[in-house]
Amino acid sequence: MQYTLLITGSPYQSKACHTAHRFIEAAMKKHPDSIKGVFFYEDAVLIGNQIAQPPRDELNLTQAWQALAKQHSIPLYLCIAAAVRRGILNESESRRYEMDQHSLAEHFQLEGLGTLVDLMNTTHKIIQFR
Repeated sequence: MQYTLLITGSPYQSKACHTAHRFIEAAMKKHPDSIKGVFFYEDAVLIGNQIAQPPRDELNLTQAWQALAKQHSIPLYLCIAAAVRRGILNESESRRYEMDQHSLAEHFQLEGLGTLVDLMNTTHKIIQFR
């Protein structure tokens, strides 16, 4: 069985990103190919901001997601409209808006809602964390 995760809860206001991360870790132990992709929407896109710095005594969720994506080759998608609205830009969006820098963290990619629809149509279950 393959899953798509939809995360809508802010990494700073809810436990959605943390709980989803733990879910993936557990799922990958039993079935290494069980996660097709993760789509971050609404305030959850803040997880992909490379310049956010949590306090040193807290888990850096962005780094934890990056390590998970790298280890298991799981695509991490941020809704492009939600991300740009919150100042998270990749290199091409940075040029488009005539900015000098970008803030998208490595292993995350900006995608439209069409990617979410595609994930929903090609997996067995969608699990939302909010």
